[in-house]
Amino acid sequence: MMARPRKAVTAAQAPASVSTVVRHRPVVASGADTVGRTYQMRCTCGRTGDVHQVRSLARMDLERHITTLPLVPARQQCRDPQRHDCREWEPCALCEGQEPLFTLTGPTGEETA
Repeated sequence: MMARPRKAVTAAQAPASVSTVVRHRPVVASGADTVGRTYQMRCTCGRTGDVHQVRSLARMDLERHITTLPLVPARQQCRDPQRHDCREWEPCALCEGQEPLFTLTGPTGEETA
């Protein structure tokens, strides 16, 4: 028996129980203008910053965009961001809800994970 091909579901068609994850990968892109070299912050979420003549101003737009993102709850934070390709401002689907392998007691007697 052959499996039926699945249709792609867009965000508008997705039921309310399905949460869509928006990835934020901001970069400072350089370009050329009639005046000279320009720099602009661009993010994969679709947000763009103003066009600047100085890279540091575009970098400030990037930092401002990251700081406006909501904080990731502790249970969704990534424990291995390099392997999981996850930034500190993005929830990690692999680490979400996992319990620590073991807990250690620190020098103050408090448990640490």
